[in-house]
Amino acid sequence: MRSVRRLHKLVLASSVLCVISYAHPILARSQETFHVRGKIVDSHNSAIVGAELKFEGSKTTVTVFSDSQGFYHAKLPVGLYSMTVAKGPRDYRRPLFRVSSPKTIVLDVPLYPPLRNCDSGIISVTQPDGTPEKTETVVTPDEFRDKCGGWDRYPLPSDEGVPFELLVRYSNRLRRDSERIYNGGFQNPVSVAFNLFTLTADHVTYDMASRTLVAIGNVTITKGSAGSTHANSVKFRIDNARAQRLP
Repeated sequence: MRSVRRLHKLVLASSVLCVISYAHPILARSQETFHVRGKIVDSHNSAIVGAELKFEGSKTTVTVFSDSQGFYHAKLPVGLYSMTVAKGPRDYRRPLFRVSSPKTIVLDVPLYPPLRNCDSGIISVTQPDGTPEKTETVVTPDEFRDKCGGWDRYPLPSDEGVPFELLVRYSNRLRRDSERIYNGGFQNPVSVAFNLFTLTADHVTYDMASRTLVAIGNVTITKGSAGSTHANSVKFRIDNARAQRLP
């Protein structure tokens, strides 16, 4: 009888050890974290102090602030996040991005001046010859954004089953068939964000049918790491959670 009880205890202990050893890697993966850091600056590349940064995930929201030199740092569980940055009337948005392993990513953020407000439907236009401004009335929300700028969002599916989003901030735009032609303004370049990809330029044309993006003039590209790439013109295809540079 004692032998049977001893054997039962050994089997039970062995089962418990198996469950613990199986659960350990799952628990370890769920506790993995990554670091995100960067600098918040204005259009003159001067540090912005006290900007509020919010990282929102499916299970957690973390808020941090830029320090006396404009730097920030956050530690987050691996996963999917969106990011917003605000300081007074200036704001920045980054759509959903994924970090799937423990590492450090770098997301520097320029806070550009606010875009023009066209909510009233009245747009002031300065004459080239210096004569007093005239006013122009627009009717539809799309016309507001064509003249005064805004944010355009393009949800794009991926093989990961996550609907990543292409986000474009612009000062004015032209709509033509499947193309959207975006222009920057004074101290306000066109800004594009997709997953960890970021691009700024004077002019950007996005073709919704082919998912291709052409940027021209003072182009700066970053991909979630330190350092940036500069060019006069570039072309990308936006597909499957990444931006692929084309010849």
